[in-house]
Amino acid sequence: MIGVRVNGPAITDLEVRLTMKLEIKTQGVEFVVSRAPQPKNDNDGRQKADRDSGAPLYVTELVAMDDTGAEVIKVTTAGQPRIITRQLVTVVKLVATPWNIDGRGGVAFRAESITPVPIDASSASAAGSKAGAGSGGIR
Repeated sequence: MIGVRVNGPAITDLEVRLTMKLEIKTQGVEFVVSRAPQPKNDNDGRQKADRDSGAPLYVTELVAMDDTGAEVIKVTTAGQPRIITRQLVTVVKLVATPWNIDGRGGVAFRAESITPVPIDASSASAAGSKAGAGSGGIR
């Protein structure tokens, strides 16, 4: 977030904030839930709500993996995603918003939704056969 102060005879101490939002392409990225959704609370412990819909906000910790490696990110959504830890998920309309306050900075991630990746019968049976293969498998 870039902060700009505007001062003048007609406008006194008006703070204008310009926000840059960057939509992230998620093709080729696998997301796995590393921590289940938690309420996003303000400093007084009250759960924050979406400004437009009024829906409660939740933060979900995800591991984002692609061919170059992995990164842990926390993604905010309006409404609680119906997902569990270690589940492969799809992130819909992921947006990154850089911020900078009092010399500290980072990137806030927000998504329209986080949903489980559907498991079809062929991938489920393939995963099961891989788990049982080899001498180290549990029988």
